Amino acid sequence: MRMARRFFAALGLTVAIILGAPLSAASAASPSTVTTLAAWDCPVGDFCAWSGANGTGSRCNWTDADNDWWAGATVCSWSKTTSMKSFWNRGTSTSYPGVHLYLNANYGSEWYCAVRGSKYNGEGWMRSHRWQTGSCN
Repeated sequence: MRMARRFFAALGLTVAIILGAPLSAASAASPSTVTTLAAWDCPVGDFCAWSGANGTGSRCNWTDADNDWWAGATVCSWSKTTSMKSFWNRGTSTSYPGVHLYLNANYGSEWYCAVRGSKYNGEGWMRSHRWQTGSCN
């Protein structure tokens, strides 16, 4: 008898899951939480850009060059409607001491060169960037 109850209980659970019926308040999934990044949270080796000053707001980050932040390998969705307000070249390679930032896609209209290891506050409507093999001058 216990075996039959377990079978039907499991069957009922399976049907409830398939039909999407809540089982009870205790077993209903809790809402997901949004993780907030600390200011200037940027993975080692990346170039990071934020929608807010002082490394706050939404962040986009790259390990490589990107010729179009709107449609490139890494899409930075907020950059279509919000200007970049802070950035950090957290690159580690001595072969690439700077990151060039461009106002246009495909590396058009250079705006600034961010020296490796430096954090910046500076507003601009960026569209592409690439790692620089020479020094930022």
